[in-house]
Formats: sequence, structure tokens, C-alpha cells
Amino acid sequence: MKKLLTLLFIGILLLSCSSDDDNGIDCSLFDPAFPELYIRLVDENGANLIENGTIDPENITVEGDFSNPGFRYIPPSEFGEPNAEIRKYDNTLFLFIANESNFEYTINLDDTTSIILNFEARFAELPCGVSYYITTKLTYNNQNIESENTENDELTFLAEIEL
Repeated sequence: MKKLLTLLFIGILLLSCSSDDDNGIDCSLFDPAFPELYIRLVDENGANLIENGTIDPENITVEGDFSNPGFRYIPPSEFGEPNAEIRKYDNTLFLFIANESNFEYTINLDDTTSIILNFEARFAELPCGVSYYITTKLTYNNQNIESENTENDELTFLAEIEL
């Protein structure tokens, strides 16, 4: 009988040690979506300048007013259907988002041409100690540039920059 009571007591102790700090989420299984920032460079007619060969993505470099600015060129998807949603990211630049509420990128398209993009971001804190900044605003040449994505997808910011 003593052993049964001891086991019952240990069981109650273990159950009472669970934490509600993460809203009942098992942090070892928590896999949140992270914000993304894409830039499409176009001419006055809306033609993608990387796709038509005007800009060579191999010549692009970036600088930022924060530590570790960087980008990744997103080539055309070889798996997507011609009209698939993923196609809107073909021939874009994926920029790394700063851990700051205001940050600036200078995108050097070649040795002589650069563009300066100013961003605003909102801090978001998730369960399990995860936090990040979500891009909310882009300014280029003193004009606000809207994201092409809907409010339903606040984590993905896709902007078209007309050069």
C-alpha cells in the first residue's frame, strides 16, 4: 500500500510540474513560420530586369546598416506550374531581415548602380522563446512601396521596385 501511495504521489508531482508558460505547446515540436522579405526589380513596363537579363544576379551585392546583411537570389522554380503561386518569387532577391525595427539596405546592382531601401518592422514574440521582426513598411525614393501579399500572409513581404 505504501508503494502504491508513493507512486501516486510521484505521479501527481510530475503532472504538477508541467509549465503553462508556452500555452501548452511542446517546444520540442514547435516549428513556427518565419518572416520573409522578397524584392523584385522591374522596369517601367513591369518587366523583371533579372529575368530579361538586364541585371545579372551574380553581380549584385548588398550592404546594410545592421550586422550581417545578406541576400539570396531566387531563380525560377523548376517544379512549379506556369501559373502557380510560387512563380511570383521567380527571379527575386530574398533579403535577410534585421533584428531591428528600422533598417536600411543598399543593393548594389553592379559597380555603378545602387538602390537604397528603408524598412520598418514589428517585433513579434512567440511561445518557446522564439521572437523575430516582421517587415511592415518599405520606402524607396521617398515613396511607400506596398507588399503584393495580402493581409492574410503578413509574414511574407514581396515588393516590386521600379528602376
